[in-house]
Order: sequence, then C-alpha cells, then structure tokens
Amino acid sequence: MERVRAGLRIDDKEAFDALMDACRSHASAGSNATRPIVFEPMMMSIVLWQQKELAKLRKQLGSTPRRNGDKAGCGRKRA
Repeated sequence: MERVRAGLRIDDKEAFDALMDACRSHASAGSNATRPIVFEPMMMSIVLWQQKELAKLRKQLGSTPRRNGDKAGCGRKRA
C-alpha cells in the first residue's frame, strides 16, 4: 500500500491514511472472516467507516431546515 500512498497528492494522502486507519480499527472483525483474501475485509472496514461517517452527517443535517421543500435535503426540487 505504500506505493499507492506515495503516488497520491498530499490531500489524497490524508484521505488514504484515514481509510487505512479504518481498516486497522476493524482488523479483528475482518480476521473472523473465513476468506483468505485480505482485500475483502479491508473494503468492508472502509465501507463500515464511511457508513458511520454518513450517519453522523445525516444526524447533523437533520437538525437543519430543508431548502426548497426537498425531502432528500440536497436543495433541488423534484418534478
């Protein structure tokens, strides 16, 4: 993974490091998988981390008023 990281821009390296930290923080759960492929638990750890981040953001946005009557909260009116 160091080669991948070395080829990234500085701001992308920060995001990459955050993803790798997510993998490390969920490594014990990934080790319970019976699959020998390391990539799958890594990706599931990243997806889990991103889902938690989305849930936090949705909670924060839920306390703000919605614009233009948009139920999805993205600021566009539906036809």
